[in-house]
Amino acid sequence: MRALGLLLASALLPSGVQAQDPGTDQLRKALADTPANTFRYVGNYLVCKQETPAQNYLACLRIGPLRIGDPYRAIRERNPKPFREVALDGGVIASAFRIVTSAEASAYWVIGHRDDTIVSIQLTGNYSHPDLAFATIQLNDSEEKVLALLGPRVHITVVREIGGLLWDYRPFPISIELVHGKVYSIRVAAPDAQPPSAPEGGAAGARR
Repeated sequence: MRALGLLLASALLPSGVQAQDPGTDQLRKALADTPANTFRYVGNYLVCKQETPAQNYLACLRIGPLRIGDPYRAIRERNPKPFREVALDGGVIASAFRIVTSAEASAYWVIGHRDDTIVSIQLTGNYSHPDLAFATIQLNDSEEKVLALLGPRVHITVVREIGGLLWDYRPFPISIELVHGKVYSIRVAAPDAQPPSAPEGGAAGARR
């Protein structure tokens, strides 16, 4: 059986004091039914369950088939020309691709890329599919499911353009927009800094 790495994808407490890590056995039991490369909220920690042990949580920064750090050219090879592109700061280009458009449902990607590397991924719309999920969260899922899987949000911002709310999970590069209590948009991005290195045993981090 392939070993799974466990990383507490958390930064430092506001005081700068690093909290004690829960035991690896405790984490493995709590995450027994969690797919690999998926975030879960366990005991006040946001945990990245990984297929391959690592000292960062990049493996869990993915939505569906797309992952932060992957080459952008692979997307262009499989998809038609984006329906919109915008130049952002820092040399990043945001490219929008339609996934599905119909009278019943619609969804699209907004992929930020720089030097052929994906640095942000946003999925927006009302089309639900297991293959288009972040941490098993799909578009149209309830806010209760988001809370159960990712834990409490750090900031909540009103987004008047969509008539909804933005849930921000800083310092993690994760945000979710909700409209009428349902997931409308999911976004992940490359972290600004690496999380604390994992000590022997494969778990590192601090309480949120």
